[in-house]
Amino acid sequence: MNNIKKIIQTTLNHDLVSGSFYIMLGTTVSSFLAFILNIYFARELSYQEYGILASLMSLVTLIAIPSQSLSAIIVRYATLFFAKGEEGRAGAFYIKSFKKLLIFSIFLNLIFLILYPLISGFLKINDLSLILLASMSIAIFYLATLNMAFLQSLLKFKLLGVIYSLAGLGKLFSGIVLVLLGFKVYGALLATLIFSIIDFVFSIFPLKSVISKAGKDVHIGRKEFSSYAVPTTIAIFSLSSFISTDVLLVKHFFTSTDAGLYGGLSLIGKVIFYFTGPIPIAMFPLIVKKHANGEKFHGLFYLSLIIVLIPSVLITIFYFIFPEFTIKLFLEKDGYVGLSPYLGLFGIFLTIFSLNNVFVNFFLSIKKTNTCLIVLFFALSQIILIYLFHNNFYQIIAVSIITSLLLLASFMLYYLKINGFYYSKKYT
Repeated sequence: MNNIKKIIQTTLNHDLVSGSFYIMLGTTVSSFLAFILNIYFARELSYQEYGILASLMSLVTLIAIPSQSLSAIIVRYATLFFAKGEEGRAGAFYIKSFKKLLIFSIFLNLIFLILYPLISGFLKINDLSLILLASMSIAIFYLATLNMAFLQSLLKFKLLGVIYSLAGLGKLFSGIVLVLLGFKVYGALLATLIFSIIDFVFSIFPLKSVISKAGKDVHIGRKEFSSYAVPTTIAIFSLSSFISTDVLLVKHFFTSTDAGLYGGLSLIGKVIFYFTGPIPIAMFPLIVKKHANGEKFHGLFYLSLIIVLIPSVLITIFYFIFPEFTIKLFLEKDGYVGLSPYLGLFGIFLTIFSLNNVFVNFFLSIKKTNTCLIVLFFALSQIILIYLFHNNFYQIIAVSIITSLLLLASFMLYYLKINGFYYSKKYT
């Protein structure tokens, strides 16, 4: 009994578990509030309006995907600076990154403005103001990502949890009020913009000490930076496209009503990702630090996989057993009940995706960036196959499951190839 208590206590005190707990608490609160808000939108907006919102949010997610790779890059370099006690270089790195992101944000809005006819034609949305609101949300989100990545590299998991929660509350309150005031889709997008602003404002103040200690400049070899930044961006962008491009393609190929229904299905299915997403976020800087110091890190990876797998499987089983109850619980409208046959299958897709998310973060944390080609190949395969097979929702979900499952199998084979059983046993 004492041994069991000791194991439990050691597990709870583990950096991954405690760090993941605070991030998971914050992101779970934020995601839960966002989920509640999305349910509110799905109930209050018409199927056509929600279809527009779902497609725009998928576009926002798709364009914001590189922010995840940006976060991974910043966390890696900032963590190394802090681990070596080089706060001056870390501060200089922050300032240099902020200037470049500010220029990028301005440029991004100009690109959206120029490409409006193309975006409007593809998504069947003839409203420039909606597109510009989406682009502004993305621009501010990128600036906030820089701050959050630095807090992550400092292992400020408690603070991150608080900021995530505050941003979620701000988005929920503003979203409900704006829709009640009659702003409809505009209100929903404004809430997303407010979320990004809160993230940025509350995350920059804790970094004052780091910024104040900034040296004159920080030099990171362009070749070294590019060799990590480019494949990291490709890997994370490709992985994230698995849960974004399907919604966009449904909006393109199906009616506005069907797009709204699929958006609701995707919303419920992503509950799995909301629960498991914090695990690789906490895992990444811990493995970067251990890998840089020559410490054991494979056990941390295995623990992450287990923590992600268990809730994912349980939620998916629940989806299969109680699909109608789940849909009625989250989405009140009777039209959504017809999605019941698809819910369990979507759960399988998100479970596999969540495991792939852990693998991608693990490989990037130890600089195995060549895995980006594997992710890119299967992401493109999903898009091509959906273009070829999109007669119904079954075909779209089946394509997503098959391509993501093949990606997971490829990751497992690659892991065994580079490590082998002996290596894994030796370094865990």
